[in-house]
Amino acid sequence: MSRPRFLLVIVLVLGGVGLLVGSYEMGRRTHLSHDGGGVYYTQAVLAFAHYKTYSKIATELEKKCYDAALKDASETKEEQMALLANNLRRTGNDPTLLEYIKFRDPELLRSILDGHIPETHPYTTTCP
Repeated sequence: MSRPRFLLVIVLVLGGVGLLVGSYEMGRRTHLSHDGGGVYYTQAVLAFAHYKTYSKIATELEKKCYDAALKDASETKEEQMALLANNLRRTGNDPTLLEYIKFRDPELLRSILDGHIPETHPYTTTCP
């Protein structure tokens, strides 16, 4: 192989490797910017919803409205259980998720898998 041809092959190979590395890095950054934002957005929405729920229960407890606070806490717990059951089903009972729940609350997992999921209803509480 002649020297100019050899240099052309080297330049083409190095250029191909450079394009490969560049496209990989661009794809990685694009994926992180699109995927990471969704996760953080979802976490922020969940944190805000929990904050509002706990604030309401705390206010009821401060006002000594124990029945209203208990009702709010029980209803929220049932809503979360139903949501967990629905999302668990949507993952196809992902084994990793099953293990995560089983390790932390085996009774809850057994109840969900047995189909003991409370029906959620709109509720109101009153507290003077």
